[in-house]
Amino acid sequence: MNKAFSHNNELKPSDLPGILRYVRLFRRQTFFIGIDEALAQTDTFASVLKEIAVLDSLSIRICLFFYGCKQGVFSLVNSGEYLKLSDVEESFEFNQLKLNKSHLETESAKAHLTEVIKQSFEEQTLCLITPEEHSINFEEHLVFETLCQSTQVHKLILLTINECPVINGEPLTNISANELKNNLLEASTGQLPSWFLSYSHLAIQAIEQKIERVHLLNCNIHNALLNELFDKVGIGTMIHSNKYEIIREADINDVQALYNLTKNSVKRDTLLNRSIDTIHERISDYRVYEIDGSIVACTCIHYFEEDLSVEIGSVFVQPYYNGRGIGRKLVNDACDKAFKKGYRSAFVLTVNAAKFFQLKCGFTNAEFEELPKERQFKYKENKRNSFVLKKNLV
Repeated sequence: MNKAFSHNNELKPSDLPGILRYVRLFRRQTFFIGIDEALAQTDTFASVLKEIAVLDSLSIRICLFFYGCKQGVFSLVNSGEYLKLSDVEESFEFNQLKLNKSHLETESAKAHLTEVIKQSFEEQTLCLITPEEHSINFEEHLVFETLCQSTQVHKLILLTINECPVINGEPLTNISANELKNNLLEASTGQLPSWFLSYSHLAIQAIEQKIERVHLLNCNIHNALLNELFDKVGIGTMIHSNKYEIIREADINDVQALYNLTKNSVKRDTLLNRSIDTIHERISDYRVYEIDGSIVACTCIHYFEEDLSVEIGSVFVQPYYNGRGIGRKLVNDACDKAFKKGYRSAFVLTVNAAKFFQLKCGFTNAEFEELPKERQFKYKENKRNSFVLKKNLV
């Protein structure tokens, strides 16, 4: 990932509950981990093996393979060319499965192959897949389709030396396969590096074979694999089939989480103090941003029916997730929601975030008199000297 988008990966005691949650979740899951042959020739490769050994020690079922990508074509390559088996043995035990093209050509051969992989997993031993002789084309020989018949695959992790792509100035940390397939590859081709286009097509094929998530990691970053898996945001690009990152309406069960979010922001004097009772009363006006089931951001929409305008307030993103476009997505979602309900404009009152709303969300300066009468009264009552910003929704 570009240095500009790296974040502090220093472990804090408060991080441990989240890490342990993932440890419990991943136990007995199946990860297919592919190592780019270019990575295998770097100085960081030895540390990557140690990271894989950590995953193996957590009772994660691992199927390891080496691959090459030339002109967008992915092939299973021989591990012996890049890996001394003694180096692997120092880190973990493994079963080596040597493939040739005949193993992938008939149904009976495929069935035998899947049984061998299942047996390796039952023995709780890492499975190392390598071609017997020549490299094997992934797509031509339906490698993923065959391997996925052996077990449910939860993750395909491709370890590379490529930096995380950047779209509109923000790192592409995660995206659904449908969005990638239907929108991004067409609309943002000029912004995406050529290597990512090739990997995207491979990832979509893997998702279509019911692999839940595909991770693309730059392993030139220290401990990239562990940081990606045990951090909600991660440092690579995750392509997923299920709902990993969503914006939704808040409900009663979210009141405490919303109170904690806004309370932390009040300390920095960016939001008005809101009691837990106030949040409870207005819970239907809140929208929350979830990452992997945890609320990391919120906003609140106040509707002024007579003026056909809405106030977007309480926009808060946990500091850890700043710089990833989450606040912008929440504000845009609120504006879209208001527009669909027939409202014609949105406004915000802010002390410290005027540049964010202007540069990222398309708001412009407005006059106090443009506010709804009801809001003008509350504005004078609060005495916060906020900036007034407005955006037309039509």
